[in-house]
Amino acid sequence: MRRRRETAFSSTDPRIDADHLALFKLLDRMGTHRRASDVDELNPLLDQLLDHTFDHFTREEQLMRTRGYAGAAGHIQEHEAMRKAFIESLRRVVKGDQAVPAFIQHARESFTYHFETADMVFIHWLQMNHPTVMG
Repeated sequence: MRRRRETAFSSTDPRIDADHLALFKLLDRMGTHRRASDVDELNPLLDQLLDHTFDHFTREEQLMRTRGYAGAAGHIQEHEAMRKAFIESLRRVVKGDQAVPAFIQHARESFTYHFETADMVFIHWLQMNHPTVMG
């Protein structure tokens, strides 16, 4: 299953691919912590996931602006909505209002959908308009 996921998110841009793979690896590590009592052990992983996600979004947004991507505003708006939803979900986990497995599943589904849609549209545009940037 992991091999299929790596192939499915291949954008041909090694920086973006590495970011995506790292996000899924963090989610996989988090998936081993399923009980409410695991929250203390999860805190460092949650911090890493939050930092990595936000750093990835920032790098991607900067690349969009630098390259003049016409769809940047909508993509950035989607990132902002994901940031807010992510923080709200984390608050619910910390309060004990959301189970850890539900948080992980929702994060995985949200990231997957975003990668398969908005990110791949951007990658395709980048390949067509700035082929020397890729790889």
